[in-house]
Amino acid sequence: MKSRTIVKKSLFVTLILLIPMIACAMTPLLGSSGKLKVEEGVKVVNGTELYYKTIGQGTPIVILHGGPGLDHTYLLPQMAALARRHRLIFFDQRASGRSSSLVDTSTMRMGTFVEDLEGIRKAFNIGKMNLLGHSWGGLVAMFYAIKYPDNLGTLMLVNSTPASSGWRNASFVLMNRRQLPEDSIAQAALTRTEEFHKRTSKAMSEFFKILFRTSFYNRKYIDSLRLSLDTSFTTKSRIVQHLNNDSTLLNYDIFHQLAVVHCPTLIIGSSYDMVAPEANERLHQSIQGSELVVIDSCGHFPFIEAPGKFFGTIEGFLKKAEKVSGKR
Repeated sequence: MKSRTIVKKSLFVTLILLIPMIACAMTPLLGSSGKLKVEEGVKVVNGTELYYKTIGQGTPIVILHGGPGLDHTYLLPQMAALARRHRLIFFDQRASGRSSSLVDTSTMRMGTFVEDLEGIRKAFNIGKMNLLGHSWGGLVAMFYAIKYPDNLGTLMLVNSTPASSGWRNASFVLMNRRQLPEDSIAQAALTRTEEFHKRTSKAMSEFFKILFRTSFYNRKYIDSLRLSLDTSFTTKSRIVQHLNNDSTLLNYDIFHQLAVVHCPTLIIGSSYDMVAPEANERLHQSIQGSELVVIDSCGHFPFIEAPGKFFGTIEGFLKKAEKVSGKR
């Protein structure tokens, strides 16, 4: 039986067309009893090196960042709130962040991203995986769930890129419509500067900060998404752009294919996200037994704008899923 929840009160983060290599400046990751356990390193998966970072201890959750072309760090430090009870496993996707730029451009396809995720699952010796995907990461998670439904313990789709290219393209249109005159003026002024032409970290950070204003219901929260650029972003962004050659991403509709998903599934949307409510409702109807939660007065980054509602929803869902699993 499907359930739908509206949380009161309170894109695809763009993306293939823009391909920013963005990272968040991190503050110390603290739990209730001091610093959380943090491990980092590299896993060799499908012929390339993927950087990973784990935070906390407990039941593992693999977390997929948005983009494509972003890395895991924009999810921090906020997402570390889940590390009090779970071991969070972040990794920078192929040709992103601290992962290697030494990749065959022909591998920049959704199918490879799915196999990279499966490789990460195996590398960490996880049986049934708890998987959380934000934005583009949600779309990767859906394609993974279709191919490997039996490898999932739970599926959490947070402000996910829609399950059809039609709804995805509509989100681009809405994002552009939300740009205010002052946003256009600020971008135009920045693009005329010498720093921007040199593509310095400071200038590019400011450029994307202006761009992401439309992703927030309350624009003051943009300051909590502190942006800095990976020094290799120029090289890697050229590689990520080869995703444009993947016909799977140019024209897709996977709603019906999602019927194979049988694990507990949580879909989180926001009232001010660029993704149309109808797209999330259709996704909810496509996955049997899924739960849809819509956070009101919130944009694309609920872990920043509405952390209490967001993390309460995630923890409640996981506790409920654990009880159901324990009864089997």
